[in-house]
Formats: sequence, structure tokens, C-alpha cells
Amino acid sequence: MLEKMGKRYFKLGVSLVFAGVFIILFFFFVKNLSGLEKEISTIIRIIMPFIYGFVMAYLLCPIFNLVTRKAYHYLSKHMSTRRAFSVAKILASVVSVVVVFSIIAAVAILLVPKLATSIFSLIDVMPGRIEYFNGWLTDLIGNKTDTKLLNFIQNSVSNITDYAIKFMKAYLMKGMGSYFQVISKGVMVTIRTFLDFLIGIVAALYFLNGKEKFKAQLTKLIYGVFSRDKAEEIFNFGHFTNRTFGGFINGKIIDSIIIGFICYVAMIIFSMPYAPLCSVIVGVTNVIPFFGPFIGAVPSVIIIAVSDPVKAAEFVVLIFVLQQFDGNVLGPKILGETTGLSSFWVMFAIILGGGLFGFLGMLLGVPVFALIYYYFKKGIEKKLIYKEMSPDTNDYIEFNNYDINRKDIL
Repeated sequence: MLEKMGKRYFKLGVSLVFAGVFIILFFFFVKNLSGLEKEISTIIRIIMPFIYGFVMAYLLCPIFNLVTRKAYHYLSKHMSTRRAFSVAKILASVVSVVVVFSIIAAVAILLVPKLATSIFSLIDVMPGRIEYFNGWLTDLIGNKTDTKLLNFIQNSVSNITDYAIKFMKAYLMKGMGSYFQVISKGVMVTIRTFLDFLIGIVAALYFLNGKEKFKAQLTKLIYGVFSRDKAEEIFNFGHFTNRTFGGFINGKIIDSIIIGFICYVAMIIFSMPYAPLCSVIVGVTNVIPFFGPFIGAVPSVIIIAVSDPVKAAEFVVLIFVLQQFDGNVLGPKILGETTGLSSFWVMFAIILGGGLFGFLGMLLGVPVFALIYYYFKKGIEKKLIYKEMSPDTNDYIEFNNYDINRKDIL
């Protein structure tokens, strides 16, 4: 029995590895075929409302289920079971829509104006700070060394500035055309995204209200195509995948919101400039495990340093404290052991996922790799138990390798 289970887990782990390799190879294949890539992009753009809907339904599912259970428990005492369940779903749908629009309203009313103020303030301050930096650099270097080094630095700064201006003119303005075309294109993209989002909300409600039927249809399909044992393996895999992804993604979102809020409050307390902008950057990048706080710190430090270098140094200390708090207290409390990966494998999964699929790969690389790691581990452990060997990794560590009397180094 144990051998059979070990083979199942091992085969599933191998299948996941091959599936991952296939996806990577397919990604590079599609990337090298510009025509196929364009067709796939068109298809994705067409079904984008349903992608929005599925993502929203997945994130709203815990709230929807909670409201449905509470409402059904109360209503079932006053009406028939079928009617109580229907009314409970309607109430859960209303609450879900209210939650979505409340988040949008909160961002639009509380966050967007502060972000706009920070960005415009940064734009106004930037030229003066660059001029101040040039003057400070001239005073610092001009009195201590010859003029060659000073001229070299000033010419380098001038060349970089000229290159940036030429780049903007050649690539940005050339591709966009006139200001009217820029505004028109921006308006069209905004309208299309807004409509996709509205359709996505409707699709999310369909997904949430019909998830039992969708699940029943999928169950029927799997039982019809596969044997009973294989179908049970697929269901177990689906449940574990849902727990891993759901726990990780929802946990990281909550964790990032808390870290962003703490960062904002701390920046206000210590009178750091651009608190809304920098706290949003820190909060958004914090969804990336391991590297997130440091990725968000780099642009934030540069932005603050333009206004006040001393405050930028204080911000570095703040980020270090936040990272320690998140990594040792808040993160483990919210996420628990949702991945089961060591820091090394987390770092490996982030680098691999980010290199292949960008930001989305950095975010989802950890739970995907956790699935592969889990089933490989289970398969190996079952095989070891069948062979009457210990499944504990610590039992295979050879501490005598560090014996000072040994002459070999391996």
C-alpha cells in the first residue's frame, strides 16, 4: 500500500516537473513566433473580462461563502430551505459587489489625490535638486582635485541627461504622436479597461453563484474520463492546490496592506516626504516574497533622497525594521507554513519565475514550486518508508564531515 502511494506521489511530482518544463519551452517557442504571440495576445485581450471575473471571484469567495452561510443559517428558520439558500446567495452577491466598489472608492478618494500630490511635488522639486546637487558636487570636488575629474563628472551628467531627453523624443513621443493622440489613446484604454472590469464583476457573480454547478460538472467530467482512483488523486491535488494558492495569495495581500499602512503611519510620524507614494510602492512590492521590501525600497529611497538625503537614510532604517517585523512576526502569523519551502527554494522560485514571466512569475513562482516540491517530497518519503528507511532528512546529514582529524575536504 505504501509503495503504491509512493509511486502515485512520485509520478505526480514527475508529471508536474514535465508540465513546468513544457510550459517554459512553450513560452520560449511562442516568444520567438511574433505572429503566434500576437494571436495569443488578441485572444487574451478578448477574454480579459472573464480573467478579471475569475480573479475577483477567487478573491471574493471567502467573503461570499461567509455571508451565504450566516444568511442561510438565519433565513432557514423563517422560510423553506431552497428559498433561504437563494436569498442568502443574493445577499452574498450584494455584499461582494459592495466590497469591490468600496475598495475602488477608498482608493480613488483617499489614495489617488495623495499620490497625485506626491508625484507633482516630486516633479516640481526635481530640477532644483539636480541644480543643487551639481553645485554641491562642484564645491566638493573643485577645491580638492584638478578640473579634469570635475569636467568628466559634469560631462557625464550632461551626456546622461541629453540621452534621456533624446530617448523620450525618439521612442516615447515618436511612437505616440501628437498630444491629442496620446490623450485619445489613454481615454480609449481607460474606457476599455473600465468596461472589462464591469463585465468582470458580472462574470465574478456568475462564477460565485454557479460554483456548485461548475464543480459538479467538473466532477462528473473527471469521473467519466478517469478511473475512480485516478479521479480521487486529481481531486486531492485540486484541493491541495487551492489551499496553497488561496492561503498564499490572500495572506500576502493582507500582509502587504498592513505593511503599507504601517509604513505610511511611520513616515508621517517621522515627517518623511512623499509618504503616500512611497508607502504604496512598499505595499505593492511586498506581495513579492523575500525580495519585495528591498525592491520597493530602492525607488522610494531615491525619491526621498531628492528632497532630503537625511530622511532617505531614516527610511532605509524603517524598511529594515519593517522587513524584520514582517519576516519574523507578521508574515508567519498570517501565512503560517503555507508553502513549506526553505528560504533557498523561495529565492530560487522567485528568480526563476521572475526571469520567465516577470512580476506575475515572481508572485506565483513560490506556490507553483511549492506544489512540485510537496509531491516530490511525499513520493520520496513513501518510498523510503516502504524500504523501512527514515523519511527524516536530518537522519542523512553526516556531521562527521566536519571532524578536524579528517584529511579529505569532501
